[in-house]
Amino acid sequence: MSNVIAGVDAQREATHFKNRVLDLVDVYLKKQHSNPLALRFIIPLSMLVIGSGQDERQLADKAKGILRSRIGKTKEIPVGVDPSHVVEIPTTIHALAQKARSSDILAILGLCSIYLVKIAIQEKEDSFIDLYKQDLLDFTTRKNSGLNGTFFQEFIKRYPSYAWRMRQDFLDSTSKTVNAYRQIQVIQLLQLLLNLLPSYVSESFFLAFRY
Repeated sequence: MSNVIAGVDAQREATHFKNRVLDLVDVYLKKQHSNPLALRFIIPLSMLVIGSGQDERQLADKAKGILRSRIGKTKEIPVGVDPSHVVEIPTTIHALAQKARSSDILAILGLCSIYLVKIAIQEKEDSFIDLYKQDLLDFTTRKNSGLNGTFFQEFIKRYPSYAWRMRQDFLDSTSKTVNAYRQIQVIQLLQLLLNLLPSYVSESFFLAFRY
């Protein structure tokens, strides 16, 4: 009996320690949102959200909250980011998204992806477009894909000019979908992209003649 009590106490202490670490991470990301080192927390926090069991649900929820508030809602992003991180971290996030077990987890990973796109654009790196193309292929051809239409909608709405580069991929994928439901979702994504086209054209025209 004493061994069981000792084990419970040890687990409680470990959970308390992890909670304190997350508090420190939250403070760091709040104060150092422009620091390139902030990117290093994205994957560990995402893995905590994905990998926590029922006994660590509180930790997972806390990690979700940090990612939502410090990554998903931040208006400032790091500057002078290591070029390798601009490619490697998004690659990992998109791989996790394809295997997401729930829409809740996928929504968190989607927030991280949008944040990383913003950084990539700042750093003049557009490899994220290829990642979204791979996601589209996974979504349309693999029945057990963890992706959903919302994941792509957020990208299209936030960055229509970059999503426009995928127009042929969206068109081609309509004939490759694993079922009719996925086909309808892709058509809806195409419709969203086309609806945003006027604003995208206006923006491009303005940028071309602003100087």
